Amino acid sequence: MVILTVGVVAVIQAQREFLIQNLWSTHASTATYLATEIRELSRSYSRHDRNTGGLYFSNPSDTSTLTGWGPETGEAAATDFDDLDDLDGVVLGSATTFPAGFTMTRRLPGPINAFGETIPETLADGSTATVTVDGATSVVPMRGWTQIVQVTKVDPYDYSTPVARNAQVTSGGNVLRGPERYPIRVTVTVLYQGTWDNNSPPVTSVSWIVEP
Repeated sequence: MVILTVGVVAVIQAQREFLIQNLWSTHASTATYLATEIRELSRSYSRHDRNTGGLYFSNPSDTSTLTGWGPETGEAAATDFDDLDDLDGVVLGSATTFPAGFTMTRRLPGPINAFGETIPETLADGSTATVTVDGATSVVPMRGWTQIVQVTKVDPYDYSTPVARNAQVTSGGNVLRGPERYPIRVTVTVLYQGTWDNNSPPVTSVSWIVEP
């Protein structure tokens, strides 16, 4: 009887571990997919907006007058993004907590795909989840998942070292490296927050460098 009981407990424990591992694997693959979607979205982006002059000082003698970092006027939706610095600090989803060091600049519906479209929640029968409020029906975004993006200028000789947005190199009054001539590191972190969770822990993070 004791041997039988131990055997049953062992089988139950093994099944439980299998389910946990399977859940982790599913979460990891979903998170990687969502991070890759942002990379594909931004593949054709310039580092800074070419149409508004790029990244520059409105007063060349004052480095506190940096202009051109972040979204330009009229860029309010994910489909309006057209350069990498537009993505800095963006939150695409409903996460309530963020990793240390991350500063949210704006929140948009998400997560999104490589076309800037919100990814809908898919139900077990394959249909798309919708909600109707005051007679208007809208698609429910993919539940629990959030993409956050950090964009950082880095040292051209050491990509692991971030530099200030207004960093430049001068000598004798001459600009040797302007603020726009630095590599950019883009980091996409994917968070997951379950229905009853209070936190949104990171599931995966993907970074890449874009040269000037």
